[in-house]
Amino acid sequence: MNNASTNNTGSITQPSVTLVLYFATFFIGLAGNLLVVVIIVTRKTRKRMNDIFVLNLSVSDLCLILFCLPALIYVQLVGSVTSPFYCKFVWPMVTVSFSSSILTITSMACYRCNVLLHPFELPPSGKQVLLWISSIWLVSFVIAIPLIITSKFQEDLKGSTCYEDWPSLNFKRGYTVALFILQYLLPLLTIAVAYVRIGIDLTRTKVRRASITRRGEVSDQGSREENVKIIKILATIVVLFTFCMLPVHIAWILLDFGGNSEKEIAEIIFKFSDVLAILQSCLNAVIYGALTKHLRSGFVKCLLRPLAICYDFRKGGEQVSSQRRPTYQPSGEELETFTLGRKSTFSQKSVDV
Repeated sequence: MNNASTNNTGSITQPSVTLVLYFATFFIGLAGNLLVVVIIVTRKTRKRMNDIFVLNLSVSDLCLILFCLPALIYVQLVGSVTSPFYCKFVWPMVTVSFSSSILTITSMACYRCNVLLHPFELPPSGKQVLLWISSIWLVSFVIAIPLIITSKFQEDLKGSTCYEDWPSLNFKRGYTVALFILQYLLPLLTIAVAYVRIGIDLTRTKVRRASITRRGEVSDQGSREENVKIIKILATIVVLFTFCMLPVHIAWILLDFGGNSEKEIAEIIFKFSDVLAILQSCLNAVIYGALTKHLRSGFVKCLLRPLAICYDFRKGGEQVSSQRRPTYQPSGEELETFTLGRKSTFSQKSVDV
């Protein structure tokens, strides 16, 4: 994905609406993705391959949220970029982040398809997982290299901006087509093929017979249902990605290949396409948190933990106060009345808390 927010076409974006969505995406995406990372990293049980992919997807989204969104917010507020560093690093990082996200989603679909079709295969080793994730990031950076090379910083009386300095229009068009194929068309075709194969396999085996899995355990219909649930979550992510990323690709194709009328249409699409593409980065964590059981329970625990700490602190304070407060020492008949009163009062406080 190219970043249209910092060039001439991005200047037509409605500032107020864009800023509100940028701020909402920043806080929701930052909180959601950080929770996903913390929950997965701190899990005491063995991390599954799906957890590693979800972790990498959250890291990809965090790269966009932490490195790119603050700079984009600054550009919207000031109206111009600050330095060549923005053009050479922040601008291409948008492409790297989106490439890593879609490659991770594609890898998740392919891996889930392989698990269902070949249940007896051994799971990937630690080195294989590291190689897989490293390959995703390496390919993502390679995709962004042409943008890093051609990105230039321009400053004039109207302000400063980033632009792509290509040797010719054909090179620019070629890169636009390459991004559309690598970031959108090819991944979605791969995911579609994987889902078709999964659907055929599920149709053929409606009643799953007990079998020995790769870990030597007995798998039944429950494991099948777990795979189907994960596939539904992936399908939701893919549908979200499809609708959020399609407008920006269409806009760039119209801008680079169309005439004046097509460029006017592209400018209209750019008003909301960038916001949609960036908004998608914070929704992945929300979807996983809402649809995945262990992440949902982890979200609840993390959100309720501050309340539990405040409750324990308040309860402990009341206990300390009840121990330090009675300086009067009654005697005789007054002792029984005073003691009953203290107990009843303390019990009432405990109930109120």
